[in-house]
Amino acid sequence: MPDDRIPVSLYEQDFDTWAFGQAAALRAVRDAILQGAGGPAELLRAIDWENLAEEIEGLGRRDRRELASRLALIVEHLAKLEFSSAVEPRAGWIASVERERSDLDDILEDSPSLRREVPNFLARRAGKAAKGAARSLELHGETDAAKACLRRVGTGYTVDEVLGDWIPDPVS
Repeated sequence: MPDDRIPVSLYEQDFDTWAFGQAAALRAVRDAILQGAGGPAELLRAIDWENLAEEIEGLGRRDRRELASRLALIVEHLAKLEFSSAVEPRAGWIASVERERSDLDDILEDSPSLRREVPNFLARRAGKAAKGAARSLELHGETDAAKACLRRVGTGYTVDEVLGDWIPDPVS
């Protein structure tokens, strides 16, 4: 029985890995050409290899920045949900967390290799995001909540808490 499945290219499986691989390949071709291939290679010499490679890497960096930004927003809103006793903004924070998680799922589906970066991004950005949440709580008169939020900065949030279904219970 023939296999009717269409092979999926690396570009379709993992854009991030594809982008960095393509940048490396472009540089390798450039180096080979510059070492003296003649004829049709003249056409290839007109390509701005370095900037082209940098632009392709930039596509990968864009996804990394977006991943880090969305993770930080989730942490900020989880911290507010965990420590704020305010009722009114709670639904908006929950909606924001759920929307960002959904968008992150899409990013990680397009570039699965970025999933291994999540713990690093959380380690680098979660403290700053929680401090932002604490500052916001303080500005809204929730001084005790802000202090508790700052104590949480040291322990951080786990990957499962950030990417999973966890929503902190309301503060009583």
